[in-house]
Amino acid sequence: MTRHKIYGSILLAGLVTAICFITACKKDFLDQKTLSAIDEAAVFQDSTRSLGAVNNLYSNLGISFNPRRFSNTGLDAACDESEPIADPTFYTYKISSGGINANNADRGLWGTIFRMVRAANIFLKNKDSIPVSDATRDYWVGQVRFLRAWYLFTLLKHYGGIPLIGDRIFGDNEKIDVARSSYEACIKYLTDELDAAAAALPLSYRPGDVNQLKVTKGAALAVKARMLLYAASPLFNSGPRGDDPEHLLTFSSADPGRWKQAADAAKTVIDLGAYSLYTASATPLYTLFLQNTPQVEHVLVYWQPWTTSNNFYVEASANPTSRGGMNGWAGTKYFPTQELVDEFDMINGMRITNPASGYPGIGDDMYKNRDPRLTYTVHYNGAIRSMGSFGDRPVNTYTGVIPTGNAAVTSASLDGIYTSTGTLTGYFRYKMCNGGGGELYRPWVVMRYAEVLLNAAEATNEYLGPTAEVYNWLKMIRSRAGIMEGENSLYGLKAGMTKEEMREAIWHERRVELAFEEHRFWDIRRWKIAPQTENAETHGMEITRAANGSFSYRVIPVRKHVFTEAMYFWPVPQSELTKSPALKQTPGY
Repeated sequence: MTRHKIYGSILLAGLVTAICFITACKKDFLDQKTLSAIDEAAVFQDSTRSLGAVNNLYSNLGISFNPRRFSNTGLDAACDESEPIADPTFYTYKISSGGINANNADRGLWGTIFRMVRAANIFLKNKDSIPVSDATRDYWVGQVRFLRAWYLFTLLKHYGGIPLIGDRIFGDNEKIDVARSSYEACIKYLTDELDAAAAALPLSYRPGDVNQLKVTKGAALAVKARMLLYAASPLFNSGPRGDDPEHLLTFSSADPGRWKQAADAAKTVIDLGAYSLYTASATPLYTLFLQNTPQVEHVLVYWQPWTTSNNFYVEASANPTSRGGMNGWAGTKYFPTQELVDEFDMINGMRITNPASGYPGIGDDMYKNRDPRLTYTVHYNGAIRSMGSFGDRPVNTYTGVIPTGNAAVTSASLDGIYTSTGTLTGYFRYKMCNGGGGELYRPWVVMRYAEVLLNAAEATNEYLGPTAEVYNWLKMIRSRAGIMEGENSLYGLKAGMTKEEMREAIWHERRVELAFEEHRFWDIRRWKIAPQTENAETHGMEITRAANGSFSYRVIPVRKHVFTEAMYFWPVPQSELTKSPALKQTPGY
């Protein structure tokens, strides 16, 4: 049995032995149901069942990252990164159309997070009853405090200030009416929790250790660094808002020193020496996400249960129809935008808008000699991908005259733009997909070392400007990606950049390196650029094939997105406000 199946068995045991936690909870915020004293004693006077309660807390670790979170789409389909199919019932479609309010707001995240927090609090209440050594107890408590903090940070980035209940567990007859805490209080509480968790967690695990898929000190510190980066960003750190007297959405005053806190936190993770960029393949950015064992770049990973449905999890929403019509895959639901494709540089590291880059313009050669990450992120017309018994064949996304022949030749009839089963934008997502077409178990890489480097680069640049360290972190990422070194060994970066120029370079690098990893949606909000990026049309590439086999090209509008100031945060579901009058609705809703 592989170590992943061992972990799956442990997780399953956790789900079974901790079932009393779940069945005792309703699906609403801060549910009042509690375990009976007998049930709690049965769990926490048994070390195996107690371990199951810890393992159960991992079960929703990827709730926000989930690439099929909303109708087989993730948050990338709610911004300018990808476009969902034109279905107004999709929550991602509603978000980008400006159609979310308190009455139709998603309830799943709010309820799930507080159920997990409640389960964590029950564990912490009973921790001293567990018959294990002090060292084991401390290690388990470290995991529980990390996971509780992770869930609350997930809620914080959606809503701003949230109710902080600490270790409280509400009883059956106890009125639950908890106000939202200020954003600053939430950051302080979660920083303390993550520091405490880091102190109790190991730096790493030995290969083959039964715990090696669990969280580490580095994961806790990296989550803190990401949280402090968000907190230092303009959305939260530009001073108070007139419509937010409780400071639920911002600090009470702006402080550029918060960038230093974020930079120091990210550098602490780097200085651990526990992580490095994955280079164990000639195509690292493709193969990294297909590994089913821990890798040097993994910082926080959700090891999903080992099932066939999870083996095809991304493909079910992203694959071209010609590559996804087996094993019950549901077909494509979202498509990369031209805006994302245009972000990928030429292989010399220059932007395609730079006249010196060598970009030939829109035409037959527009995808050639580009940043190699383009091919491993997006499949465009002519990109090569396995097609079962036909072997490696081009993905055909064109319209116009489709030649006759076998499926490998005529696949444009399934995948082509304007067909009922084809692409809306001329592109398909490829990142994290198994190009071979067979079953492949792999986890969700929720945080990785490249993000840590980019977090450090952004925060350091904002505090100190473009230091040599900032350049080096970007060069490491671009070198690993396959960008040419160039005569000045800057991998296409401009020498002597100003802070503003380096900021744009970092923002650009995040968009390319971290595409489809649940970053773009939050980045454009924390940078406060959503009015420019989201109040705009998305675009695609229309390629038309003539009878003689030649192609013509045209950039086309796909859909106009809508963004309002309120949409920087999510509305609290009305059902929660009704149950808990002390809760205040997010300003703007």
